[in-house]
Amino acid sequence: MARELVLKHYRNLLVLKEIARFSKRRWVAVHCEARDHLGRPFLIRYMRSQPGGAKRPLKIEGPGDVLALLSAFRELRPRAFYASAAIFKRLEEADDVLGPENATAFTPTWDIDNELGAWRATIEVAKAILDFLDKHGVSRSAFVKWSGRGAHVHIHHEAFSPELLAKHGPLNVAYAVVEYACLKLGPAVTDISAEHGAYSLKVENKMDPQRVFTCPLSLHRELDMVAICVAPDELEDFTPEWARPGRFRHWDGWDRFEQGEADELALRALEL
Repeated sequence: MARELVLKHYRNLLVLKEIARFSKRRWVAVHCEARDHLGRPFLIRYMRSQPGGAKRPLKIEGPGDVLALLSAFRELRPRAFYASAAIFKRLEEADDVLGPENATAFTPTWDIDNELGAWRATIEVAKAILDFLDKHGVSRSAFVKWSGRGAHVHIHHEAFSPELLAKHGPLNVAYAVVEYACLKLGPAVTDISAEHGAYSLKVENKMDPQRVFTCPLSLHRELDMVAICVAPDELEDFTPEWARPGRFRHWDGWDRFEQGEADELALRALEL
C-alpha cells in the first residue's frame, strides 16, 4: 500500500475518532514500516518530551493525538495503532505500566489467529465464542473486531462490577474468563478447523499486564486491510471485502455494555 494511501486513511475523521475512542486510558503502541538493523519493524511504546528526558508511555486522548503521533514518528512511517487491554489510572511515567497494579480494568480478549484464506473458519469460531458468552449471560457487552488475518472477540471492561474487580483483581478476572472459554470451546474449535481445512487456526489467551490489541479502524501492520468492528447480528454476512481501505464497513456500536452482566461468568471462571 503506497505511503500516500496510508496517510489518506488516517486523515479520515471517523478513523481518528475511533482510534481515540478505543485508546482512552490505554497504553498505546505504534507499529511502523521502517525496520531496525536486525530487520525488525519498529514498535514504539514510549516518547521522550525532550532529548535525554524521561520516557513516557504513549497515550491518545483525542483524534488530534493520532495525527500528532503520525507526525512525530513520520520518518519511521507509522502504519498501525494498538492499545492495551489494560485501562490505567494514570499514564505519565514509565513505572505506571510496569505491572497490573495501576490498572483499573482489563478488556478480556480472545485472539483468533488464522490465515486470511480461511476467513470463514475465523468467523465460525467468533460466532462460537459469542454463543458461549450469550449462554453465560453476556449479550450486550461483547463484540468482534476483524484484525486482518484473524479476529478478536472482546468483552467490554465495564461488563464487570467494580466490586467483583476489587475483590478478585482486574487481570485475574480477565485472564480467567478468557481461559475458561478457551477450555470449554477447545473441541468446537478443533472441529471448525478440520471442517474448513484451517489447520493453522488457533484461539489464544494473551491476557497479560502489557498486552496490546489493534485499535478499531487501524490499518493492519502488513495487509491492506482495516480493523473493523462487526455487530454480532451481522457476523453471518461478513466478508473480508468489508475491511478494504477506502470502502470499509464498520460498526460503531462496539462500546455498548451492561455493567455487571459478566459477573456470573467471571465467578465460574475464577472457581475453575
